[in-house]
Amino acid sequence: MRGSQHRRARGWPWLWLIVIATTVIGSVLWGMVWWEERPLRATANLLEQNDGTGALRSVDRFLRDHPDHSQGIALKARALVQLGRSSEAIRWFEKVGAASTDDMRAYTKACLMLEQWVQASPVLEYLLRLDPDDADLLHEVAACRSKLGELEGAVDAAGRFASIAGNEARGYLLVGILERDRGNLRKACDAWARVFQVNPDAIDLQISADGFHLEYGKALLKLGEPAAAMDRLKQSIAIKPSSTAISLLGKAFSQLGKEEDAEQEWRKALELDPSNETARQGLAELAMKKSDFQGAMDWLQPLAGSPELSSATAFLLQRVSSLLGDTASASAWQVRVEQIRKLEELHGTVDQVLNDSPDSMWGQVLRAYRLAEQGNWDQAELLLKPFLEDPAHPFISALGAAVQARSALPQLSGLPIESF
Repeated sequence: MRGSQHRRARGWPWLWLIVIATTVIGSVLWGMVWWEERPLRATANLLEQNDGTGALRSVDRFLRDHPDHSQGIALKARALVQLGRSSEAIRWFEKVGAASTDDMRAYTKACLMLEQWVQASPVLEYLLRLDPDDADLLHEVAACRSKLGELEGAVDAAGRFASIAGNEARGYLLVGILERDRGNLRKACDAWARVFQVNPDAIDLQISADGFHLEYGKALLKLGEPAAAMDRLKQSIAIKPSSTAISLLGKAFSQLGKEEDAEQEWRKALELDPSNETARQGLAELAMKKSDFQGAMDWLQPLAGSPELSSATAFLLQRVSSLLGDTASASAWQVRVEQIRKLEELHGTVDQVLNDSPDSMWGQVLRAYRLAEQGNWDQAELLLKPFLEDPAHPFISALGAAVQARSALPQLSGLPIESF
């Protein structure tokens, strides 16, 4: 018994020596790593100071000797984001991923700058779950959801953003924009009215003050409130005159029965933009009231060849042609009116599907169509990809081919409207 105790006692010093040696070696190695990575800590500090140029210079020196260092590569990507070089940043992030929350925030910022909504969305949603009251995240999530057609979720995020002190005006502006996009003009105007309660001058918003007044006035006009619309439109014009605002002011005057004032505004609008459709429509209608049918045609004729011609203008051209006794032109315009109305109805149906069923197959396909229309081919292709392996309809195949070739999109008339 004593012998075994003696042997154990003799073994303890060796054990302690091993523990001490291991600790010393570990400390030395840790110290070496800590010393070696000093430039990375310096880079991180420069990024916190928003010195992207200095941070990039610092991390590039480190990467010359450690080209595969994952943290160094991520810091380089973050520096590139700070400098606005988003495409380069994403290429570096793709090598090592985004491990920390700072990396993920930089990655999503780069994606948003490049309008890569599909890539940004899951990362933003994850970050929001970690910090559900982060104002910047809520704003970015609202924008991203809206771009991907998730308008209900976007409105929810925007409302939460608006509830955070200091963000009320920007938040309610965003809520209004999203509600307008959903076709809820009354809710949009209610939200925009709250903007003025906290920011009477409408400054430091996501859009210019004149643009905000213009959108508000436009919505009020569509709601049949010309007097209220007039106030907003006059504010927009006072800040920065535009053909659009002036022509809509003329429309507000017209709806209030002030035709002389309306005519004056419409003529002003055409001085700024001779192709303004609202002004030419209004002046043509005034001429028709005076039985000046040739004068009405003179106002409308410059619009006749426009590829963006509305059914309302086409209908006026049909009426004026008929009143002038030009039956051939009237018949041709009647056909054109029907074509334009069908196309407008199709676009209305597409908007309804995007609003009501954004997560459905057709909701995703039509979102891809809208992105392609805007020239965002990469995002359209990503959204469409799951539906191209076994296309459920020839329209999807045609859209996929057009997106991949970056060519003309298929006509919406090819949609199976009966399936919506």
